[in-house]
Amino acid sequence: MQQHQGDKSQGPAESKGRARRRNKANPEPIIAYNSRVKLGILATPCVIASIATLYAAANGIDLIGGGTGIHLAAAFVGGLTAFVLLQMAFERKPVLQIDEDGIRCRRPDVGVIPWNAVVGIGTSKATLLRKVLMVAVDETELDDQAARHMKRRVGLFAAFSPQVAKFEGKMMGYPSINVPISYFNMSAAEFEKQLADKIKFHGRK
Repeated sequence: MQQHQGDKSQGPAESKGRARRRNKANPEPIIAYNSRVKLGILATPCVIASIATLYAAANGIDLIGGGTGIHLAAAFVGGLTAFVLLQMAFERKPVLQIDEDGIRCRRPDVGVIPWNAVVGIGTSKATLLRKVLMVAVDETELDDQAARHMKRRVGLFAAFSPQVAKFEGKMMGYPSINVPISYFNMSAAEFEKQLADKIKFHGRK
């Protein structure tokens, strides 16, 4: 399994389907929740923009140009974005868990990626999402839920993110699942440190 952090990388897995061995000193699972503070900060300007444009539409004020319809549309988009962000902020279940069984991911809703399906893993800066966890996978080793996600994947993320496209290129064309990590309740640096420790005990041997 390749580990890739920033621009650092190693070669891809030598062979597929080899048995994985678990070290007795295996660290605790990595469990990441969304940060209410970070998502709340992101939601605040959306709420303000939604209220301001709705007020302008109701009172005939040309705040952003384009007439009442544009103001109503802006209010709707701002309100919807704020709702989604706040919904994410108050989720009680972990967004990501990495343990001996594999990588359990809820956003995107992949389910469990078993270790024998992981070809490469790393983190990098990414357009729009600031920083992401990238997991290159062998689709033939995925369960039904993860396989369905890969079928729905359109590949636009890599098209708009040079870092992800570069990662997938190093993975010899294996597709990747990309998980935003900037909104976790731990810093990206702390997550990367825990991830590096975890990879020491899980990988193609």
